Amino acid sequence: MAVWTVWEHEKFDDPAFKAHFVRDAFSWWASILGPLWALLQGMPLVFVAFTILEMGLIGLAQVTLGEEAAMWAWLLFSIWFGFEARALKRWALARRGWTMTAVVKAKRLEQAERRYFAGRDDIPPDILPSGPTTPSAPLPPAPSGPGTGPAAGPWGAPIIGVMPEGVR
Repeated sequence: MAVWTVWEHEKFDDPAFKAHFVRDAFSWWASILGPLWALLQGMPLVFVAFTILEMGLIGLAQVTLGEEAAMWAWLLFSIWFGFEARALKRWALARRGWTMTAVVKAKRLEQAERRYFAGRDDIPPDILPSGPTTPSAPLPPAPSGPGTGPAAGPWGAPIIGVMPEGVR
């Protein structure tokens, strides 16, 4: 399962209508196309920085270590950019005034959109896309009673985590 971050901008009447979904994963296109990918994604600052860094790194490797080292430097830099491309996309969105409103876990973009819009309270249910929005396995029933022990949450299940809510 992939993790998607949802970005909205307040300049739109309905920010969810123009929401950007950014997947948190390795980007093959960014690794292969490099600065062209950044330009196509609307990130001119990343394009300029990438081009300067890549040319400087390859030039330095070529002058000091030789042609083969320059090729390896380019390959490693391209792989690194493939890992960091989505983080740079999120940085560029935040820099332009977009705010991250949600994190959605789904295999594909369509599933992420369905889960995100199904969880919003301000969207009428008649315009939600059809299809499953939750796993097919039913959730186990919550235990009845005020709690099962001293560290029970408001839902009756034990609290798990480093800083659980409700414990004072």
